[in-house]
Amino acid sequence: MSRRAATVPMMVRMLACALLAACHRTTPLPASSSSPLPRIPRDAARFEIDSVTDSTAIFRWREARWMRRGDVAYAVDPMQRDALIAQLRIVSRDSLTATAVVTSQVSGIRLTHMLLVLHPTAPWWRRAPFWTGAGVGAVLGAGAAGLAR
Repeated sequence: MSRRAATVPMMVRMLACALLAACHRTTPLPASSSSPLPRIPRDAARFEIDSVTDSTAIFRWREARWMRRGDVAYAVDPMQRDALIAQLRIVSRDSLTATAVVTSQVSGIRLTHMLLVLHPTAPWWRRAPFWTGAGVGAVLGAGAAGLAR
């Protein structure tokens, strides 16, 4: 085996390790952790509550066509800087309103509270970074196989 033939597989392994190390991400720790609960994302959709019982909240979903049964909603108090009041799960949706049932609660839900509903995230195989990585990996693999011949 020639020296060049032995060097190519080693270079391919080194390149693969460098790419894996460069793609590794860590989440930074927050500078000040004053609240033990994670914050609700700022891009959550905000809805006014129309009707409240002890275990359900009914609200108008308007143009939020992405909302489905099973989505998680949070009741917050806007007068107390969006303090978390309860967590709810959407159980039904008709042409005008949606109904959410309380799954956990800090205090009672009132009509003055707001509901925040998170946008659903796309599965990993539908995200652009996955397909970008797959394409780059295929090109690098084909290039490495061409060099190895």
